[in-house]
Amino acid sequence: MYSYRPSFKKKKEKLLAALLGAFGTAMFVTGALPLNLPPLWFQLAAIAGYAGMIMVISLCLMRHYTYEITESDGGTLDFIITEYYGRRITVVCRVALSAVQSVLPLRADTKEQFEALKKGKTVYTYTGVLFDEEQYLVGMEAHGEHFFVRICADATLARVLVNH
Repeated sequence: MYSYRPSFKKKKEKLLAALLGAFGTAMFVTGALPLNLPPLWFQLAAIAGYAGMIMVISLCLMRHYTYEITESDGGTLDFIITEYYGRRITVVCRVALSAVQSVLPLRADTKEQFEALKKGKTVYTYTGVLFDEEQYLVGMEAHGEHFFVRICADATLARVLVNH
C-alpha cells in the first residue's frame, strides 16, 4: 500500500567518522614517536578513535531502512521495517498496524515528553542517522509488551500510522 525509503546524504556522520579516524591515526603516530611519555595512553586513545569510527560506519553509514505498510495474508494491514546492511536485507520489525498506539515527532520541544514515555520501556532505533533528520517515536503494543520504535518518516507515513 505505502512504502517509504528515505535517502540521506549523512554528511555529518561521514565527517564524524573521518574525524575519529584522523584522531586515531594521530594518536597512533604520536604513540610511536620516541617521547619520554609512556605510549600506552596514546595507543588506547588510538584504539578508541578507530573503534568510534568503525561504530559510526557500521551503525549509520552502512545501514538504510525501508518503512512499509502492506496487506498481510489475513487481510490485515502490517507495518514492516526492513534493514539494508550491505547486501544483507533483514525484516527487523513486523507488527499489525492496529498495534500502533501513538506517533510522537521527536523535536526539542517534545524531548521531555519522550523521556517520560520511555521510562521502563524498550526503545528500538531504526533510523541509520545521528543528526538533523525528522524522526518519530512510534508507540506499539504487541504480544502483551509495550515498546517504542524510533523511525525516520515522512508526513504521509506518520499520518497513515496515526489514522489507521
